[in-house]
Amino acid sequence: MQLACPQCDLVVDVPRLQAKQVAQCPHCHSSLNASNVNNDPKVVALTLSAIILLLSSVFYPFISFSSRGITQTMTLPDAGRMLFNYDSTLLGIFIDISIIILPLVMLLLLLPLHLGFLRTLPKHWGRKLLKLTLALDTWVMSEIFLVGVLVSMVKIMSMADITFGISFWAYGGFVLTYIGALSYVNRPRLWRQIAPHKEVAVPQGVRAIDVNLRACHVCQQLTYDKLCPRCHSTTHYRNMQSVQKAAAWLVTSVLLYIPANVLPIMYTTSLGDREPSTLIGGVILLWQSGSYPIASIIFLASVVVPFAKALVLATLCVMVYRQASRRSMVYTRLYQVTEFIGKWSMIDVFVVAILVALVQLGNLMLVEPGLGALCFAAMVICQMMAAHAFDPRLIWDPPEKVKRVVNE
Repeated sequence: MQLACPQCDLVVDVPRLQAKQVAQCPHCHSSLNASNVNNDPKVVALTLSAIILLLSSVFYPFISFSSRGITQTMTLPDAGRMLFNYDSTLLGIFIDISIIILPLVMLLLLLPLHLGFLRTLPKHWGRKLLKLTLALDTWVMSEIFLVGVLVSMVKIMSMADITFGISFWAYGGFVLTYIGALSYVNRPRLWRQIAPHKEVAVPQGVRAIDVNLRACHVCQQLTYDKLCPRCHSTTHYRNMQSVQKAAAWLVTSVLLYIPANVLPIMYTTSLGDREPSTLIGGVILLWQSGSYPIASIIFLASVVVPFAKALVLATLCVMVYRQASRRSMVYTRLYQVTEFIGKWSMIDVFVVAILVALVQLGNLMLVEPGLGALCFAAMVICQMMAAHAFDPRLIWDPPEKVKRVVNE
């Protein structure tokens, strides 16, 4: 089966792969997924388990916080709901959607896809269902939320007793089964249930754009047409206005980076004394309390990584107009790492949500969200959109070709 590498656009003739085999692009060494292994039973079993565990985690106590004889218990929906009480509605909606609603929708969509519904549904609806399912994965942040819970526990264990409820263990089990289910999802095989992959006669060792071929960004089908014959998505030689869109999202994220680090992400009230806390302030507090690993993780995820992502994306937007030649491989790897770690910077936002929902003991101890948390969440989303908008194939294109196709 011939595929165009999504990273460098080289047309590769991929042989039939067996279980646990991975094809690799000979040009940029990126992985190419063309396996036809049937993992449907595993996906269905893990998906059903994940649905049961997720629903169980919603109705039982998640974490209990006890200090000086006063106990506060939160449930999973409280992570977003409590933010509504402090006029942080947008942040609350985002958290509820990313850790509960989207994961549940994703799981409910995975079930029919792996029970053979794509073969029985009208092709029009099958395409829409599959496109929606594959698009949702980026915005599910359950595993990041779970890490945020553990980080927040480290922050408050020294001043109160923490008890993990049934919901916490159920949610942890859900995250593991959800990740397991996604690891077995075979996207090429699902698309082949919509329509078989049509072969196009192309010489080996050429790039798709050099022979006027378009690689569908949704289903990987090679075509000469402007409409993909399999998934009916609009095709382009390169993503439309890729550099301009990436640069716009990037500039927005940089503008948000400043208030996200300067404004307080939360306010802590202890015995009537209300103190603001910024990102850097929280890292310093953790470091001074002896939590060096956690302080390092938060500093990397919330300060260093967003800055590094912005620097990498800005470099890529500039370098596509220059002949990268031997450094193209390095830039491709930088882009892949940037895209992979994109949403992990959201840890601090989830930490704030957990603390706001849990630490509600009046003047004795109280945590309220700050405007910095909303700015930080918006910054991370803008950086994710910038990475998604950028087309890595431009890194391998000659500058004169970039100028021709970038405004297509």
